[in-house]
Amino acid sequence: MKNFKGALFSSSVVFLLLSLAVLVFSFRNLGKWLMVSDPLPGHLDIVFTFAGENVRVAYSKELMSRFSGAHWILSDYKDGHSRLLKRSNYDMSKVSVIDSCRNTYSEVDALMKRLSSQKGELHVGLVSGPYHMRRIKIMLSRYPETPNYHFYFLPVPLEHYNWTDNMIKKWWRSGTVSSAVISEVQKIVYFLLVT
Repeated sequence: MKNFKGALFSSSVVFLLLSLAVLVFSFRNLGKWLMVSDPLPGHLDIVFTFAGENVRVAYSKELMSRFSGAHWILSDYKDGHSRLLKRSNYDMSKVSVIDSCRNTYSEVDALMKRLSSQKGELHVGLVSGPYHMRRIKIMLSRYPETPNYHFYFLPVPLEHYNWTDNMIKKWWRSGTVSSAVISEVQKIVYFLLVT
């Protein structure tokens, strides 16, 4: 009986230590896990910008100048960014504004509905914050795969936020990065539990 209790205790300790190691590893890699990024493709038909920060719009403008044949779909709740684009004489004939979305899932849904009304093969660049891309990818996975749609995760480069790879790697050391990571993980958990 003593041998059985000893073996059970040893197994429990090993399990606890392994669980702790997995938790520490997962915690340390949260920042990197959130980052989903593809290389810039040779061609884009659509640039879709998720609402939020000014840097997303600025980076989308860069992409639009690089992919001159693309059409820009801008999620812009309350039209703040589109008004600024119009004031700066940006060619709005290349821009469609979606102003009805209240959250990321409604943006993904609006994009998928828009794509379903188009014919042919489409190469779609998705622009958002670097910490936001994992949640977008999870949300897109809820839709049936369509061979005609090719999605490219094109997060705003870290330097636009004055962030570095090392800040993402050690995300818990920077207040700004840690706030973004914790908030994003909470939103992912909420999405997975509620939808």
